[in-house]
Amino acid sequence: MHILFITAHFEPEQGAAPVIITRLARALRQRGHNITVLTALPNYPQGQVCGSYRGRWQVTEDVDGVRVIRTWLWATPSPKISRKLVSQVSFALTAALRGLRLPRPDAALVEAQPMFTHLAGAALCRLRGIPYVLDVHDLWPDHLLTVGAMTAQHPVYCAFRALTNASLRGAAGIICLTPYLTEQVAVYARDASKVQTVLSGIDLNRFRPDLDGSAFRAKYGLGTDRLVSYIGTLGTAYDVHTMLDAARRLAHRRDVTFLIVGTGTQKQAVAERLSRGDITNVRWIEWVDYVDIPTVWASIDVAFWALHNYPLHRGALGTKLFEAFASGVPVAVALEGVVSHILQVSGGGLYVPFGDAAGLAAAVARLLDDAELRARCARAGRAYAEAHLDYERSADAYEAMLMRAAER
Repeated sequence: MHILFITAHFEPEQGAAPVIITRLARALRQRGHNITVLTALPNYPQGQVCGSYRGRWQVTEDVDGVRVIRTWLWATPSPKISRKLVSQVSFALTAALRGLRLPRPDAALVEAQPMFTHLAGAALCRLRGIPYVLDVHDLWPDHLLTVGAMTAQHPVYCAFRALTNASLRGAAGIICLTPYLTEQVAVYARDASKVQTVLSGIDLNRFRPDLDGSAFRAKYGLGTDRLVSYIGTLGTAYDVHTMLDAARRLAHRRDVTFLIVGTGTQKQAVAERLSRGDITNVRWIEWVDYVDIPTVWASIDVAFWALHNYPLHRGALGTKLFEAFASGVPVAVALEGVVSHILQVSGGGLYVPFGDAAGLAAAVARLLDDAELRARCARAGRAYAEAHLDYERSADAYEAMLMRAAER
């Protein structure tokens, strides 16, 4: 088939979203499909167009046999939702205009987030008669309610809700990252038969327990401290204050360092909290190239994170859980929902309720102090990854749904 990907993020951008979609494009190309990717000039997560792409209106290139067409957008590092939305609209417009001039593919895979990419991609496909599959990793415009940007009665939200529902109903198929998303989307789409849950999976060869993390420790002067780490984008869903409060409660542990690896919209919140000076056991490394992330996981003893207590976040499933499991790293989290259920079923770590900093600190301490528990969680997480999280299985599911869409 000739498959068109419409996505706001793609390599060389780093982070969960671009890594997942780039890996899928390569996997389908290796299976003999002709892949064209319509995406933005690289700007994520820093919010600035990077390197040689800066100042360009459009760039077309070959990435391992995948034709990648990058169009201009107004990039912004601002965490303000209004500016992020303007940035998203700018890409949606340039991508839609460029998409009108592309050869018609057999089917399209449209990333359902950000919202404007979703709407522009669906509109382009409907206009050109291209059957499309929506890839849903987050719920928009529901997210606007979660962050308090507007209410469900707001005219803007109502308009976006209607447009999004129409695009869901017009899709030939819909793939959702979690069962929670599948349930919600099936209601909006009014057709559960075309909605399928597919975990994005992980490369079990790149992320594995036998890697050596000593070079990463040496590079950043981390010594022999026990490392409790958050690895990933600091997005609005994450409760950084609960995480930092948990770290503060273990400041008396001189052999333990809490390590944050990543940046994002909550960069300022983390910086402001650390600037108070009451948390002395936290190291923050804002950027590590994705190629080195497996060795970061190999260097840590426990992974930890917390989410804000919103209904939408109960269905959130970040790829950091997959990476931790594949790497054999025990997990301690403050959240409820899909992730806590997986931890309960797999035995890969511990969980406490939303916002429970004391409980999170206690869970981390328990994993650090109980070598047998830590080893058991590590083995259980890796076993779960091998049984359920091989990314080749997710590629099978995407390929099958796109082929069904093309046959319509």
